Amino acid sequence: MKRVVCVIVFVLLVLPLFGQELGMTGTWQLFRLDTIGSFSLNEYRTSPPTSSFVDATLQLGSDGSVVSDSQSLRFVSWAIESRFLSFQTPSGNSFYKVRDLSPDVLFLVSVIVTERNATVTQIEANSNANLVLVRTQ
Repeated sequence: MKRVVCVIVFVLLVLPLFGQELGMTGTWQLFRLDTIGSFSLNEYRTSPPTSSFVDATLQLGSDGSVVSDSQSLRFVSWAIESRFLSFQTPSGNSFYKVRDLSPDVLFLVSVIVTERNATVTQIEANSNANLVLVRTQ
């Protein structure tokens, strides 16, 4: 059993996912997990999320452009680099490992990349900044 779990974890960490394979261009609704955590399944059954529940609507262009209605997440471009999705912001880059829950729902694991002398020295998960993208069109 322990081996099976190790193999599954290894496969999830090693399998490359590319934006072209996932068909990432298009319109997506972005949810931050810290926001979703305060919303219960019972609330969803009685009243589906309103537009105020969505943290941002992103339009991902095939040329790497991003159009966003968010004031807090100021993404200006996106790219797939070394099996990671990166969003460029005015202050730097945000990196995510993509986990596709379905073709229209993506779980983005936020990672912190540490570089020294243009060499990546460490990659670690940042569980406080994970995102969920849901395709709208």
